[in-house]
Amino acid sequence: MTSETQPSDLAWYMSGIWLYFISTGIQGVIFPWIIAIVLNESSDRVGIAQMMMMLPMLMFTLFGGALADRLELRNHLRRLQTIQMIPPLALAALIYAGYLTYELILGFGVILGILGAYVMPARDAMLTRVAITSLKGNIQRGVALSMSGQFLGQVAGFLIGGTAMLAGAPALFVLQSALLAGASFTTSRLTPAPPAATAGPRRSQLSEIKEGLVVLWRSERLRPVVLMMFMSGILFMGVFMVLFPIMVRDVYHGSSPELALINMCFFGGIGLSSFTLSRLRPIRRQGRAMMLAMCTGSCVMVIMHFGFSIYVVDLLALGWGLAAGVSMTQSRAIVQETASPHMRARLISAFQLGSMGGGPIGALFMGYIISWLGPLDAVLLPVGLMIVLWLSIFFFTSLWDLEAPARGHAPAASAHGD
Repeated sequence: MTSETQPSDLAWYMSGIWLYFISTGIQGVIFPWIIAIVLNESSDRVGIAQMMMMLPMLMFTLFGGALADRLELRNHLRRLQTIQMIPPLALAALIYAGYLTYELILGFGVILGILGAYVMPARDAMLTRVAITSLKGNIQRGVALSMSGQFLGQVAGFLIGGTAMLAGAPALFVLQSALLAGASFTTSRLTPAPPAATAGPRRSQLSEIKEGLVVLWRSERLRPVVLMMFMSGILFMGVFMVLFPIMVRDVYHGSSPELALINMCFFGGIGLSSFTLSRLRPIRRQGRAMMLAMCTGSCVMVIMHFGFSIYVVDLLALGWGLAAGVSMTQSRAIVQETASPHMRARLISAFQLGSMGGGPIGALFMGYIISWLGPLDAVLLPVGLMIVLWLSIFFFTSLWDLEAPARGHAPAASAHGD
């Protein structure tokens, strides 16, 4: 790749990130709005729906990573994003025709989740290629730029999704499809990214998936990161996915604008934090930054328990997002820096499985906990469990002392561990 094409690659990649996640942000408001407010489902059914929409990430993301390691990434990602255009258009037509049901939304959420499980590892593996060629190998900055685009794009999507009461769900689903078409086009402008050469013949996908999981678990750098992200997903992701829609409906008597604003504050905080990190020198004590940032979520939930006004909740969501941007950026950077080229997508997908795998579990349990305790008291249970988790990670793993590798000396994970 020539120096003239490098800035263009970064620009096309970031344009695709923005378009893709604006569409994701629209979906992130419309789906819970339809389920919790339009259909007026109970908190446990909201939790079940959110769990079912995330389960495909658990079931298919490892296969997505194994497939991405085998294929030329640019065309693979472009094809997936083109296919993703179809479900929102079909859903818009069915809702317009009067077929809006809980089961319909659930089914399409599962379909989009399956496609997303294949898109994610391909997109993140492509990021490493772009960072190496266009950012002089500064992977932390590449991850921070990508995450700032991802979450600020979602904020824009939340803002658009907040107009659902006025625009109607069908129109917004059509817009979501158009944005995915734009993401597919920008991906087609990237430099081709052929798969890394491997020694010996290709094995089955299941064998390659197993190899990725073994490497991740044996790695002293990756194992505590994945454990921390998995457990925090159980404790915190359910709060975000289930508690916020129920709180908006039952405590603050709001609708799509209020739900969109909370989402915008939280994801906007992640985006701003990630963008700020992209302008600073790479963080050296990555593990310590992750663990300190994790404390913020617990503090936010304790304050939420007291039932202050919706505007206080918005500010709390913003602060939580700012801290989450640090932990998410550093955890992803650790994986990107550690993974060897021939199995990068597999390790990324295994990491995503770990970091998001707790989400469906947390969403399911949070729905039932809210039914039992009510939304304001339910937030205290994850706080107590997070204290136990934090102390366990501190005393029994090396995460607190984990540091970034020197530039050009990343400790690549192999089939034998670090």
